[in-house]
Amino acid sequence: MQDKAKAGLAQRMALRQVERSMGKEQGEQAMQQHGEAVKGYLSDNGHIICICEDVRVHNLLRSTVCQSLGLPQTVLSLAQDADNLVRLVRNKCVDNAAPLLLCDLNVNGHDMSYVVRLLKNGFPELRIALMSAETNEGRIAMLQEAGAGQCFPRPTESQELLERIASCIYTYGKIDRMLDWARTLLDQGEHLSALQVCKKALDAKGNSTAVLLTIGDVFRAMGQMEKACEAYENASRGSSTNLDPLRRLADIYRELNNPRKRLAYLERLDQLAPFSVERKLAIGGIYVALNNMEQARKSFNQGIELAGREAMAQVGEVAFRVADAVAENDAEMAIAYWRKGLDAKRGMLNPDDMQALNRLGMSLRREGRWQEACEEYRKALQTMPDNGTLYYNMAMAFMDGKDFESARTAVLKALSLCPSLPRKSAGAAYNMAVVFAELKDNVHALPLLRVALEQDPANTQAQALLDKIQAQDGGAAPAEGDA
Repeated sequence: MQDKAKAGLAQRMALRQVERSMGKEQGEQAMQQHGEAVKGYLSDNGHIICICEDVRVHNLLRSTVCQSLGLPQTVLSLAQDADNLVRLVRNKCVDNAAPLLLCDLNVNGHDMSYVVRLLKNGFPELRIALMSAETNEGRIAMLQEAGAGQCFPRPTESQELLERIASCIYTYGKIDRMLDWARTLLDQGEHLSALQVCKKALDAKGNSTAVLLTIGDVFRAMGQMEKACEAYENASRGSSTNLDPLRRLADIYRELNNPRKRLAYLERLDQLAPFSVERKLAIGGIYVALNNMEQARKSFNQGIELAGREAMAQVGEVAFRVADAVAENDAEMAIAYWRKGLDAKRGMLNPDDMQALNRLGMSLRREGRWQEACEEYRKALQTMPDNGTLYYNMAMAFMDGKDFESARTAVLKALSLCPSLPRKSAGAAYNMAVVFAELKDNVHALPLLRVALEQDPANTQAQALLDKIQAQDGGAAPAEGDA
């Protein structure tokens, strides 16, 4: 039975080796294409502005653009805070046709979605990508409503960064240039000329949401509200994720003093993006005007609850910053503030909070309080039940307590949720192998050790454990570290 299992394992490993080889070749081709696209954009008067708390992202951006692509540092601007960001965007939008902004969702404890909305309203040509690990569809819709064209986690390697930037700039083409010209004509009051440009754009790309939106804007400026509404309705049917048509319709019916129509569009917006306090209050206000106090109370309560959640999220971010500030000098104080932050955000945790959670877990483990670390991970799993990294970190805490059976269960769960987890780092692959090796589960341990050595051939711990298992010796000590 064991020979059959080993033969099957060998076949699977050989197949994976072929797949990895093919995948590597395809990845290199894709990276070259993305690099050429980014280089072409930046060489043609393009510009990238980045604001991020993590200095590693800034360093990665510099090395990728300046060293890998061979471009001067003048094509990049790194902002330190919101005020600096606004000045940079203002200056670069004068010099560049459409700069790209890479923006952290949270900077210095502040949610940047409001700043992003202001920038997008003031500089419509600005392309914006928010860096966040957010997965909630409603929250993502709200970020897109704020002006973010894309939303993705912080990149950690050059290939990923180039792919993300390329996805932001590929969309800018002939139609976008035509719409830029149409909006310029609209600003100058040349309404008929703007409509003619939009018609040509619509002929080139039928039912384009962006074109239909611009047509609606032109008719709205001309005072032809019925035609504007028709264009916005057509735009909304063309895209279920673009909220701009519905926002414009709600605004028009506010101008026309038609509360029932405005309410209908606000509620459609609220279904798609239910995290706007201002929209909840606006809906409640309309219900008051319609003398429907029951629905008004419901909307107002939702707005107050949402505002409270936002306030507690802010409390959490501040507590995390305090914990980071004192961590090296007072571990107990840092643990208290990490807990305070997590408690404030309990029920609202998202992948962006993993860093704080990991730091708390590691601090507790270093203090020998592995049971408390496990309990913190269990609490987090109530909000993020499909997060494989949480199960991995829990397994490492169980390892500290020599509870290998629980550790094995947690690792298997982590691998089922995130099969690529061992390839995130050689240390993670080795640690998981240790769990299985302690229980003589060599069928699972061997592939993980080979993955660890593939990533880090100089990993002496992994090599030693592999030699022991192959010699039917077994056993090793886990390396400290969270995923």
